[in-house]
Amino acid sequence: MRKAIVLIAVIAAVLSAAYLTGLAEQLTDVLSMRRYFQELGWPGYLVFILISIVVAVFLLPGQFLAIIAGVTYGGALGGLLTVVGATVGSCLSFLIGRYCVRDMVVRRFASNPVFQKIEAGIRENGVSFLILTRLVPVFPYAIQSYAYALTPMRVGTFTLVSFITMIPASFIYASLASEIVVNGFSPILMLELALAGIVLFLLSFIPRSVAKRRNIRLG
Repeated sequence: MRKAIVLIAVIAAVLSAAYLTGLAEQLTDVLSMRRYFQELGWPGYLVFILISIVVAVFLLPGQFLAIIAGVTYGGALGGLLTVVGATVGSCLSFLIGRYCVRDMVVRRFASNPVFQKIEAGIRENGVSFLILTRLVPVFPYAIQSYAYALTPMRVGTFTLVSFITMIPASFIYASLASEIVVNGFSPILMLELALAGIVLFLLSFIPRSVAKRRNIRLG
């Protein structure tokens, strides 16, 4: 209990400090972050991964990280760094949720609807439910890592599924951002945006369709 309280206090302190110091806002400033990583050179790869981990663990705004990686390092490398950082961050959040705050969170949130839906989904559908909710984030993505830690889900299974399901969107966002920086808005970019939209739609539609056929309630 003492470790759990200390950990929650640390997370709350870091989250508050990030917003009070402007760090949270800085993470959404794509051009500023691009200059920052470019000035770092190759060590920026490690710094980007570290920032991705911190964002995942402390629930900071990270919706622009793939775009920042794309405009800074290009589509391929930017996508890879995004996937690696997000996966490690999710895994660490899962481990913290399972081994540091599990009992306390279960007592506090056992009646929470989100927790109950995830617990019931895993109990009834196993890994299928994890895959579906990773592809269709009906629950906040970062919070999922802590929520799944409270279920019987194995850490290896959670990490592997998270890694695989993060790949499409991470590379799409990084590649499109890189294309805009290199070639600007062009007919090719318009075509790529259309194709990306179709892929992202399928990534959302197909899991929902599968869930409907198998009578799996996501929301």
